[in-house]
Amino acid sequence: MNITQLRNCLLVLVQHNCVQGFKIFQEAVGPNPPKVLTSYLGLTDNILHRMRFPKFLSIVRDELGEEAEALLEGLLEHGRLTLEQVVQRAAARAGKAESEVELPLKQTFAALVRSHYIERCPASEPTVAPKAIEPPKKVPRGPNSKGRAAKVAAIKNLESDYDRIVSVAAALDTERFRMPSSLEEVGETGGGDVSMTDPVVPGQKRKRDALAMDAKTMAIVDEKEVLWRANYEELIRKLRHQACVAQVKTRIDAAAGSVLAAMLEMTRSSETTSKPQVSAPLSMTVIMQAVTMTPEGRTMTMERIRGALHQMAQETVGFITRTGEGGSSYIISGGHRVTEIWTGKLSNIQALDDEGADGTKTGQLNVVLMTIAGMAMVQLKDARELLYRLLKEQYVVVQEVAKTAEHSAQKSIYLWNINWDVVKLLVLDDMYHAAGNLQQRLSHELEQEQEVLELLKQIQAAKAAGAETHVTLTQRQHEQVKRIRRVASILEASLLKLDNAILLFYDF
Repeated sequence: MNITQLRNCLLVLVQHNCVQGFKIFQEAVGPNPPKVLTSYLGLTDNILHRMRFPKFLSIVRDELGEEAEALLEGLLEHGRLTLEQVVQRAAARAGKAESEVELPLKQTFAALVRSHYIERCPASEPTVAPKAIEPPKKVPRGPNSKGRAAKVAAIKNLESDYDRIVSVAAALDTERFRMPSSLEEVGETGGGDVSMTDPVVPGQKRKRDALAMDAKTMAIVDEKEVLWRANYEELIRKLRHQACVAQVKTRIDAAAGSVLAAMLEMTRSSETTSKPQVSAPLSMTVIMQAVTMTPEGRTMTMERIRGALHQMAQETVGFITRTGEGGSSYIISGGHRVTEIWTGKLSNIQALDDEGADGTKTGQLNVVLMTIAGMAMVQLKDARELLYRLLKEQYVVVQEVAKTAEHSAQKSIYLWNINWDVVKLLVLDDMYHAAGNLQQRLSHELEQEQEVLELLKQIQAAKAAGAETHVTLTQRQHEQVKRIRRVASILEASLLKLDNAILLFYDF
């Protein structure tokens, strides 16, 4: 690959929000002058989000309608677009003049900005302190415990540098979600017409003309130069809220899920991080107003809402916590509600998970071998064999408690313990590789049937255009099409389920 091809590849990756450029200022050393080096970081989170585009579109369609879905689809398809390009794309798709679609499209655009589903693009090449970046180290893979431990440490180091660069590039929220000047109200932009009946003060007309020109120039810049993109952070937050509501509906009932959904919507704007541990406190009055404004909560009485809050605040559930004087307010326990979900997914170590909620919360759960075998309802020999396999992969650790000074194995007790943070990273790493294998298998299957798929596309294109075609499929080719559709459906469904698990373990 020559330098031109490399530059073009980087431009495409930046356009689709897969790569972030940044500059590092190096001070002068001896006779060497100071230098500014431009480096590029692969945005792995954004790359993974690409297979979640259907989920993002579904969220926006349900909340804001099909017009908003079509607008967001354009941003997801092209990565980054200006407001002018968004209008041009919509006009071309509708087969109408830009003036016909401009007003309703801008209203939809403004709704997406207000909902924080789209945002202004971050700085293209921010300057990062040299000490914040270290050369990336290869993440080791292998069944040996040394490799697994090194892998966990390497992942944490990479995440630290990743977060640092992304945070430097990101603008403040006031700038990220600032409405384009042409979509603001006239009184706020200062771009309204100046009344000719106003008394003219010497020098004031020139000042007014300059302000009007500045507002006009700003509006042109906002439409033609400012790039917009989908805000993955807000869309993932919405998916996390949906997962938590679904968990409450499963654990308690639909009414409790509706109450939690209303509380999450009320605290949505106050969440300053992508993974908040607790929400802002809400009083009973605010919760009542929020619930009764939802379609599901219009018929709910105050006693029913109080009962749902009481159920969610139980220690065995712990989705919300009382706070304030006399427990008059409630906060949502974000960290617990997510942990409650993903710990239940670790079925390979379910025998240890069943010991109790305290072990889940603290990660310190010590159980002897005989107890584990009884809880898992397996033979002692099988339990020992399974535990050693988990120990080899570092999913569990063992601690020796010696009864004598000789540390004799026959006279020692061995306690088994789970380190939940390490298990979470290891399981997540395995899921990433499984997703990669599924994607490669899908690509291989499609490539094998490329010829018949091209014929199928030609036939479908001719039918869509209303033209006759002499291309037909043989009986064998029809069987090939049925097979590839069945295989692709199975692989895509498996990838979708796996992605739901990845969302739970990493993004939530």
